[in-house]
Amino acid sequence: MVKIKYPKDRKKFEEDYKKIFYKKNGEWYNFEKNIDCCVRRIFTKHKIKSLNDLLIAPFDVLLELFNAFPPEKIKKNKDGKKIYSSYDKYIKYFKYDGDNQQNISKFFMKNSKVLKLNTCYFCNIDYINSFTITPLELLNNAKMNILKDKVDGIGKEKAKKIIDYRKNKIITYQNLEEDKILTRKIIKKVKNSKIEANHFTLDHFLPKGKCPILSLSLYNFVPSCYACNSTFKGVDELLKTHLSPTSKDFSVDTDIKFKLYNKGDFIDEKFTLALECNKEVEQYVQTFKLRGRYKFHEKIAEDIIQKQKQYPNSKIHEMASLLGIPFQQIKNDIFGKELFDETIAVQENSFTKLKRDILKL
Repeated sequence: MVKIKYPKDRKKFEEDYKKIFYKKNGEWYNFEKNIDCCVRRIFTKHKIKSLNDLLIAPFDVLLELFNAFPPEKIKKNKDGKKIYSSYDKYIKYFKYDGDNQQNISKFFMKNSKVLKLNTCYFCNIDYINSFTITPLELLNNAKMNILKDKVDGIGKEKAKKIIDYRKNKIITYQNLEEDKILTRKIIKKVKNSKIEANHFTLDHFLPKGKCPILSLSLYNFVPSCYACNSTFKGVDELLKTHLSPTSKDFSVDTDIKFKLYNKGDFIDEKFTLALECNKEVEQYVQTFKLRGRYKFHEKIAEDIIQKQKQYPNSKIHEMASLLGIPFQQIKNDIFGKELFDETIAVQENSFTKLKRDILKL
């Protein structure tokens, strides 16, 4: 339930993305000959004149293309095995698996800071991030293909030696050199290796299986946690612009409201967390099972209420006067700065949307 805030220099961001693919005019000519009339009309309407244009088309255009794209037609042999799909002519231009998938993932990792990839854009519950793995950690634990492909200076033969060597000994740079597994020159190169990894998935908001021409489009990708992408959403279709975190019209963050109701008595207070929304957003809430998932974290909301009772503004003013610390700084320390500072985006911390709503009650 977090809108993706793209970099201010959107043009450079998009140009960097297009460089992953290097689509050529000749490829567009061959592709354009195969597209259906309904899709061609949308291309003309939105001035999509190349494969590169399609890569960075805004989400509202992608949605139109998805809705207009013809259903897949399949031919099978006598044994029921698929021998032809009408989507085959598109898939070869928009293959997501393999190198493209890896390069797109690297692109989002490279831009993780400007995109503030910290919490899942669909749920704002689970954390997502990119991180750096130390070369020494890989030397001690990585499999053959990772060692030879990811660590500078380590080829296939050296990777085999390292794997055999570490069976009986924990690897340090010093013992690698002393036991002549790697030379000092190669160790220096290894130390300078920078290996990026990530803890997020990229969801195709509009399922690529039903519209393969959108499988590489930048604004069809939503960085998300594994649960939202694979367990809950899968290939579900949420076919409204205001339901995609990549859309300028996204409004789930404002359409959803969290409330905490007191169901106990004055002595033994018991609370129940409610998620309220309009009918337009209900499909989104049900798809990602948000009510049940947030209900599990009800204690977070209760803690906000308890802190408000324990630290009313009058008490915080007394503390500020006594300690000589600004009022807002103390409040930030107690509740969390992200609850008050609107310059801190919701995606920078998990549960920020929930906490802000409860604090306003």
